[in-house]
Amino acid sequence: SNPSGHQDKSIREKVCNLLTQYSACDGVDLDTDVLFAIGANVYGFEVKKKSVPDIAAATAKPPDVIIDFEYMKVFMKEVFLSYGVPEDRAETCSDVLIEADKRGIDSHGLGRLKPIYCDRIDAGILSPSMPIDVINETETTALIDGNLGMGLYIGPHCMNMAIEKAKKYGVGFVACKNSTHYGIAGYYATMASDAGCIGFTGTNARPSIAPTFGVEPMLGTNPLVFGLPTHDDFP
Repeated sequence: SNPSGHQDKSIREKVCNLLTQYSACDGVDLDTDVLFAIGANVYGFEVKKKSVPDIAAATAKPPDVIIDFEYMKVFMKEVFLSYGVPEDRAETCSDVLIEADKRGIDSHGLGRLKPIYCDRIDAGILSPSMPIDVINETETTALIDGNLGMGLYIGPHCMNMAIEKAKKYGVGFVACKNSTHYGIAGYYATMASDAGCIGFTGTNARPSIAPTFGVEPMLGTNPLVFGLPTHDDFP
């Protein structure tokens, strides 16, 4: 097909094979190397330029993976069940955590499942399920012992008690000892406002904040949260 090319087919094939191997070497410039020009004009060699990697595509950020809230909740519930948390309590625990993610409070949602709950159960400093004991109780107040169970189900239990008392007597106050991390405090204030009550909740926390001009953590975050119902679609 190349009138000016070499007439011996075996020689043409041999030269073309050698040029193909040579073209694959690092540093070879297919555009300026005279060997490829001779090979194309004399031996019918087809210059196949190396493909240039798409740098933009190679460095492009992969698309974000969006996981449905319900999927995340079911996943957390399954994890709690695998640790021995009863079905109803596992449902409550996962609901408290997923509510944090729904509100954009990433620090207290799925991200805490392993380090705060799973790891502490593994370390033996948190029990997956313990009885909730009533130490003292009046019509409007109660003192609860959580027995170092999971605060994620102890907290809702206490708030439900307070709501029931408030509905019946106008006010309800429930305190708890020997509980553990109970998630976002806003979950409990919302429980009250959803029930038509003014809710107030708080908890102590481990020392994690240094006092003014201090360097050693001595104060807890100790959140205090309140919520009240309104005529709007949100409290």
